[in-house]
Amino acid sequence: MGAESSVVGRVARSAALFASASALVAASLASVLGAYLLQRAEDRRLRESAFVLANELGAEPLSAGQIEVVVQDELEETRHAGTRFAVLGAQGAFVAGDAPLARPAIDACVTDEAAHQRACTIAGGGGRAVVAASAHTPETLPFLLAACVAVAFAGVATWLGSRPVARAAVAPLSRLRARLAALDAGSVAQAELGPDEQVLEVDELRATIAQLIARIGAALEQAQRFSANAAHELRTPLTAVRAELELLAERPALPADMHAPLGALRGKVSELARLVERLLILATPKRTREEPNEIISLRDVLEDVARALPADEQRRLNSCEHDALVRGDSVLLTTLFANGLGNALKFGHEVRVALSSSDQEAVVEIDDDGPGVASDARERVFEPFYREPLYCRPAGASRVPGHGLGLALIRHVAESHGGSARFVDKASPGARLQIRLPRVEG
Repeated sequence: MGAESSVVGRVARSAALFASASALVAASLASVLGAYLLQRAEDRRLRESAFVLANELGAEPLSAGQIEVVVQDELEETRHAGTRFAVLGAQGAFVAGDAPLARPAIDACVTDEAAHQRACTIAGGGGRAVVAASAHTPETLPFLLAACVAVAFAGVATWLGSRPVARAAVAPLSRLRARLAALDAGSVAQAELGPDEQVLEVDELRATIAQLIARIGAALEQAQRFSANAAHELRTPLTAVRAELELLAERPALPADMHAPLGALRGKVSELARLVERLLILATPKRTREEPNEIISLRDVLEDVARALPADEQRRLNSCEHDALVRGDSVLLTTLFANGLGNALKFGHEVRVALSSSDQEAVVEIDDDGPGVASDARERVFEPFYREPLYCRPAGASRVPGHGLGLALIRHVAESHGGSARFVDKASPGARLQIRLPRVEG
């Protein structure tokens, strides 16, 4: 998805990052506290060892040899613990034991980093002082490894565990998105977004979207009603004008020089009438009834359309013998195929109509040998009033007459019947218009 990411992924990453940071802080605090407690325990053990040795020395004056014997005996007893001792005189002078030991102040402990040892001193009898020491190993590395393991485990566990939790949390939003994706633009006024999810933010969003859809539906309905009314109001005077022109053309006293301009005027009025009829069809909703109840033979419709063509155009048309039944409006389907054949005959010299069917669909393909439709314009040509580039014409070619509504009407009627209309590839030059309609059994 490129730079985009889902809410579930973002929640999982955020939770994993937070858990890792929390684990790092917790591990650091635990390491510091653990090191402090370990040092306290070690100091307590050293003081107790020094206290035992001081008791064995007693308060009586002893020679250096006697003190050394007592110290050696104590060393034998504490060898397993790695404890070493030193006995100091009243002035802090070394008397017996291990001379290199650190010598902290009385009742204090100190770490000798150079010798890697921890030493504690207590006051003994007879003015003596006893130093107890043991090897000191920093716990930094084990604690650091433990912190890294804690951070990695917390991050991975949270990432894996938070995804299903986040997915469940955004499930109401996903269901709302699915309902919105299933909306039909032709029936937006009857849009159903489902029941409340009992999630405050999602329900508020759903209510806001429902209000927006209602406003859009009202605006679309008003626009469709205006277009239909406008086209209907135009059709009546155009019909009257065309009738008056026909009556005028039949007058015997009409001057000869008026026949040509009168014929051109009648042609313009007829063109306007066809434009109004197309606008009326496009202004109607795509689904005008729940279930069209007329079963129609597509071969009959195609034959009727072909018979209505001028003789020279009929000779350029190759029809098919196959048949398929569909359910719909015969007038609208006749208009659809009349526009499809008219388009092909307008741009091509020879036109072939192929009708095939499957268990579910009837497919009508209208092929011409004209210049074809540019691949990047195959969708835009179905937009109302879209004209350039309608077909791939050579440079300098004259503009093909029309209003840019024929293909829009074809797709509109096809989708009104639950089908589709599009241009598809073909091996030979020209264009192939493919119309698919739901098929019914005969």
